Amino acid sequence: MSTIIMSLCWPLQGMSGPQKAVLISLADNANDEGVCWPSVARIAERTCLSERTVQGAIKWLGQVGILSVRERMGRSTMYTLTPASYAPPQELRPAADALPPPQEPHPTPAGAAPRTVIEPSVEPSPDGDRVPRSPSCPVQSIVDLFNRLLTPTLPAVVLVSDARKKQVRARWNQSEVHQSLEFWTEYFASVAKSDFLMGRLAGKFGAAPFRATFDWLIAPSNFVKVVEGNYDA
Repeated sequence: MSTIIMSLCWPLQGMSGPQKAVLISLADNANDEGVCWPSVARIAERTCLSERTVQGAIKWLGQVGILSVRERMGRSTMYTLTPASYAPPQELRPAADALPPPQEPHPTPAGAAPRTVIEPSVEPSPDGDRVPRSPSCPVQSIVDLFNRLLTPTLPAVVLVSDARKKQVRARWNQSEVHQSLEFWTEYFASVAKSDFLMGRLAGKFGAAPFRATFDWLIAPSNFVKVVEGNYDA
């Protein structure tokens, strides 16, 4: 979850309850660049809305400039949130399935919002602070997936050092989407399809071909590029 994107989305007004719920659910999954890729079914589950309502809200968010949608063949749809671009039309009215506004609306939606959106990634601590709650990262299982799907073409991981554990856990906690072995299976499978990452392309000026390593694939900037399909074959 990006606290930056979330803090920019909460104050936005001029939309229906379902539209706001979908917006906050997307923000809860986004990284600091506003990028996320939850499924419509997952958003519907978290917001207690129908998938049709979620799809309508996503379409509306795109029309008012706050959301861009990128369809990826064979992979989940990628969304990019840009709260600063929000420009609702003057004649905007709440959606038909939204509840009527109270006669004395609150000045901000902060008080009511936690009742609208399910936020399983955080829970209150005894002293009142909100602390992260996410599944434990199975570092060894992720390493095993890499070795099974990508070696011997790529160098095998033999030593799971503290530095490697730290990087894998950081990528795991970067987004709720990353917190499953299914995601990591798909991630390494996409690497296996890339001629560049697998060293199947000739190097420039007679140099040896580039081959990705486990450390390269879990580095922050490289991880984002691979997820976004920059090296797809």
